[in-house]
Amino acid sequence: MFFWMMLASLMGIVMFGNLYEKTKPQENFIAPVYQAMALSMYQQHVSVEYGYMDAMRENPTQTHTYLNTAPDGIVALATVENDQISGVNDGNTVFSYIQGRLPSTYKPQNGTRSYLFCIDKNQQAEYVSCNNSGVVRYIITIRAIPPRYDGADKMTALRSISDATGNSRFVGMLQKATGPLTEVSDSSGKIITEHQPLGASHFILSSGVAPVNSVYIPDFITCNMPLSNTNTSNVLGDSVGTNSYIIALSLISGLEPGENLPAGATDVCTATTFLPPEGG
Repeated sequence: MFFWMMLASLMGIVMFGNLYEKTKPQENFIAPVYQAMALSMYQQHVSVEYGYMDAMRENPTQTHTYLNTAPDGIVALATVENDQISGVNDGNTVFSYIQGRLPSTYKPQNGTRSYLFCIDKNQQAEYVSCNNSGVVRYIITIRAIPPRYDGADKMTALRSISDATGNSRFVGMLQKATGPLTEVSDSSGKIITEHQPLGASHFILSSGVAPVNSVYIPDFITCNMPLSNTNTSNVLGDSVGTNSYIIALSLISGLEPGENLPAGATDVCTATTFLPPEGG
């Protein structure tokens, strides 16, 4: 009798353990995945930013030469394809500085892409070279969320990204706004939008940050960010409606304290178009 009681108890423990594994909260599975994705992407983004600054300081002539090879102002800095990080172009003199900044714990993840964008300060010109006067420079890194993890509980995902990136509001999920960004003032009339691309349609959705305080992405970047090293027509603007992305953005230069980019061209691509209100 004692033997059968022990056997039944053991079977109960095993069955309960299996049941718990199957009924674990989603965050037990999703959080580590998003933390790993966000950490790897953020490590690359920070390394690219510091590597770019190192190159500008230590080797300005060759760095400017490389930046100016892109007449459209879209400059590849570092991308990961086939589990390998590269500078995309043989003439990328910035890439060696980026490699020197990558931490030993960095794990390259396919689809992580870092670019420098030089944008017309008035957001009117379609393309401007980085050697033009009056350009605003951004470094952006994106990482597509694999389909099997896309659609996970958004709050769990955002908390995981926030935990992995030190609660930075410059890192999060790419999100379309309800309308183009306009200047926002507080109750006293003081303008609280700063260093923002007015008219932008997408922002960085971060845990605990209200959209009014979120970082917005210039529409030129949203529409033209390359998604392939070889197919230049494969851009974020064609994919942003069907895939989800983790994104990091840094303003490098071109704006004064308190200054915004004035609203420029509208409907830059399909992804930035807003449907008219119903009945309008």
